[in-house]
Amino acid sequence: MRFRIHSAFRHGIDFLILALIIGLGLGGLVFFRFDIASQVAIIVLLGIMYVFWGVFHHIHDGNLDSRIIFEYLAIAALMVFVLIIFVLRV
Repeated sequence: MRFRIHSAFRHGIDFLILALIIGLGLGGLVFFRFDIASQVAIIVLLGIMYVFWGVFHHIHDGNLDSRIIFEYLAIAALMVFVLIIFVLRV
């Protein structure tokens, strides 16, 4: 039981960090809403930080695998692509 509480706390901290990364990224998009170049840079940085967070999270869990890295890269690339298209169209 003690291990589960510690594990749940650690996961909570990890996801709090992810929420902070995403929140800062979205805040940056709003702050630079009139500067498309800055928004694109923030989106790319957000995708990179998401991949780093995923690798960090799975290292802590002890289950990092090349397939997991590929999955985070694929989701980040899709997210970056969709957000850049959205920023350029709006």
